[in-house]
Amino acid sequence: MNGFLILAQESIRFTEWSWPTGAVEWTVLTLIIGGLIAWSIELYRRDSVELSMPLRILLPALRLLAIVGLLIVFLNPRTRTQTWADRPSRVAVLVDVSSSMLNPAEDPPDDSASVDNVPSRFQRVVELIEESTWIDELRQKHEVSIYSFDGAVSNRLTTLPPLPAGETQTDEPASEPVVWEEALQPKGNETRLGEVTAQIARELNGRTLAGVIVVSDGGNNAGIDVASANDVARTLQVRVVALGTGGTKAPINLELVKVVSPSDVQLGDPFDIEAYVRAEGLAGEQVNVQLLTREPGTETAFYPLAEQTATLLEDVTPVQVTFPVTPTLEGEWEYQVKATPVRQVREVKEADNIRVTAVNAFERPVKVLVFAGGPTWDYRFLTGVLKRHPGFTVDAYLQSGTDGISQDVDSLLYRFPTERAELFEYDVVICFDPNWMDVPDESRRLFEQWVSNEGGGVVFIAGDINTPLLASSRDQLGMIMDLHPVFLDTILPGIDLISASTQVRPLNLTEEGRSVPLLNLDEDAGNAANFWDEFAGFYRFYPTAGAKTGATVYATAGGVGDLTESEPPIFLASQFYGQGRTFYIGSPEFYRLRAEDPEFFERFWTRIGREAAQNRLRRSNPRGTLLVDQQTVRLGEMIKVRARLLDASFEPLKVDGVDIEVERPDGRLISPAPKLRPDASYAGSYVGEIRAQTAGRYQVRLRIPGTEDAIRESVVAELPDLENRDLRQDVRQLQMLTAGTGGGYFPLSEANSVLSLLPQASEQFLLGEQIRTLWDRGWLMYLIVGLFGLEWLIRKLLQLA
Repeated sequence: MNGFLILAQESIRFTEWSWPTGAVEWTVLTLIIGGLIAWSIELYRRDSVELSMPLRILLPALRLLAIVGLLIVFLNPRTRTQTWADRPSRVAVLVDVSSSMLNPAEDPPDDSASVDNVPSRFQRVVELIEESTWIDELRQKHEVSIYSFDGAVSNRLTTLPPLPAGETQTDEPASEPVVWEEALQPKGNETRLGEVTAQIARELNGRTLAGVIVVSDGGNNAGIDVASANDVARTLQVRVVALGTGGTKAPINLELVKVVSPSDVQLGDPFDIEAYVRAEGLAGEQVNVQLLTREPGTETAFYPLAEQTATLLEDVTPVQVTFPVTPTLEGEWEYQVKATPVRQVREVKEADNIRVTAVNAFERPVKVLVFAGGPTWDYRFLTGVLKRHPGFTVDAYLQSGTDGISQDVDSLLYRFPTERAELFEYDVVICFDPNWMDVPDESRRLFEQWVSNEGGGVVFIAGDINTPLLASSRDQLGMIMDLHPVFLDTILPGIDLISASTQVRPLNLTEEGRSVPLLNLDEDAGNAANFWDEFAGFYRFYPTAGAKTGATVYATAGGVGDLTESEPPIFLASQFYGQGRTFYIGSPEFYRLRAEDPEFFERFWTRIGREAAQNRLRRSNPRGTLLVDQQTVRLGEMIKVRARLLDASFEPLKVDGVDIEVERPDGRLISPAPKLRPDASYAGSYVGEIRAQTAGRYQVRLRIPGTEDAIRESVVAELPDLENRDLRQDVRQLQMLTAGTGGGYFPLSEANSVLSLLPQASEQFLLGEQIRTLWDRGWLMYLIVGLFGLEWLIRKLLQLA
């Protein structure tokens, strides 16, 4: 970042001598030279008395000339050539490209009911750089380097050299000019105003730095505070000038913060779309929240589906609005949620009042295996209910059954599945007090893998016959015990009393039990809340020793229990186990719900069946699972995609990579198509990443290798809340950043005012020099030697002493 531009060059040549520098040196040199001259004259005055006049002049002249030559060598004459260059005055311009720069550049006019005609802050900055003469005026005195910043400073976008007086040139002189609308496009999810300013001040500091101009709305939601950056600038004596953009009035704005919906649902099953609405300046007022939709495979306009009115809470506190929805066609439904204030107001930003989500409705019945130790009442009623329900297919394995028995199921098994292809076709296994000791070890291991790796769902129903054996057989059946979300009590002195209990015990619903739809058995919401408080309860509860870490307890047995109980038995609990989910029901008497209403029994079992199978159902294909780490990511973050794939034999698929299709929010596919790479940790698993570069919904599709079936997921990329917490320009932050540095704060409309605050700081410096000695010549040495030699020769010829 510290490159300097060199402008004009100038060369100067002059001659130098090594003259004595002090009185002592001058005195010594004068005595030596004077002594040599005096000695030479006196010598020839005596020796040349008898010589002719020409010789009396020639001989001393030769010696004196030789002495003069030696004196010239001693004084070391030389020429010095210096090349000087000008280093221009420099100005750094930092432009904020965080997502808050998409907000309006100014407060809308009082007579405007809309902000559609108000340009964004980003647009105003582009106009300043691209269309105005401001940059040209800066370049009359300075070299201008432009950077962008959000969470970090960019590499230098361009450096514009100073302009000769009277010239104008807004384009970069390089071969490829900067497209400012692209280079300054707001994308950042945070603003480190203080940190970036301090960094630039340190890196560019020098005598020629005239100042740093920061163009921003004053947001600083990460990194060091602006006071610390101001300390750095004042310590380094760097002048900081701020150009602020954005409205300064208290904003009025309504925002749909988030829309939550499932990504996949079974056709005909109801689900909820939850919208979270918040506002500024509208606390206590009413807002209309409308749900619109369009059917799968159509590009028609959205049509209204439902509408609710909600009361807004205090500023930036979200309120939840829930819409129950039931899809009627298979395919991907798009739902649009739109929020509108009841009172007509002028909002600062209206683009955040609408959000779109998508839900894939598929028609694949849940495939259930009912595994029972004996034909209990619950077993009998449940197989009949699932057999008649269009959303389920049901097979059964009754351990006490014999060849030739008849059951009201689709298929009757005579052993627990032993092959992957047999077990992995099921979504849920419902276990009515089975004898796990009669299941082969290999089948039990396969069962655990089906839950943990393939997302299988299990419902365990405790009973009086085989559950005590399971609880006391930890060494042999530890794998099955691990799948339970509760600890089964292994000390059962009162098991006979439990099985023959005549005391009814009600259910105590936990807070989680009252909030989940699973236990809302009555379609009337008011009745559903009161049903369990009025329900008499069950007689038999298997004793438990608490829930496992991470498990959720929905209900426990109420009333007075057996004296041996250390805590009330858990009636209903669940846990996530690997990719699957398991449930525990602590009483074999759920059939008693039929006495209240037969639909209650059916509604509970269909709901718990779908809940247990939710991870399998999300696949929409038993051979593949496509998952994303988060349903919502912040703009600019990586979307992490995972896939779990099986081959036709339900063995882990092993290939070098798997192609996926990713549809961007604008409807175009990412090209080239991303590829998932094998995950070395798990056979059949594949991972990859996609960067969310545009706000909106991304759709990820994967075709199961060797089939025409496709699985899909969707992710919504959202602008971060950090950038939208305060929609106003933070003038105070910008003033604090510049205070005491010699700069100042100005609104963007007064950008020309900064010119007078940035004095020219150019300097001239020595680029290089050459030194050439003048005495170091062959002819001079020959001359001196020749003079002495000629004098000696003449003296010999004349026979002088």
